[in-house]
Amino acid sequence: MSSVQLEGGPNGLCGTVELTELDEVIFSDEKIKIRYGNGYEHYESSRIPLPGTNGDAESELVTFRWVGRTKIAE
Repeated sequence: MSSVQLEGGPNGLCGTVELTELDEVIFSDEKIKIRYGNGYEHYESSRIPLPGTNGDAESELVTFRWVGRTKIAE
């Protein structure tokens, strides 16, 4: 997974983002944690059926929605 679609969160992390261009990223199929500024932005996957499809796995767009932010401990 090199690029993903992000919804919500800081302006610099919205839309299609290239994960390889970011400093620190931890991800799985369900969650992404991105170091941004003095914290981490947390995203969870959200499968959205594409228009005009029957809703099977191949016809879903996987996006990640922002769910919160945590600060880095000093």
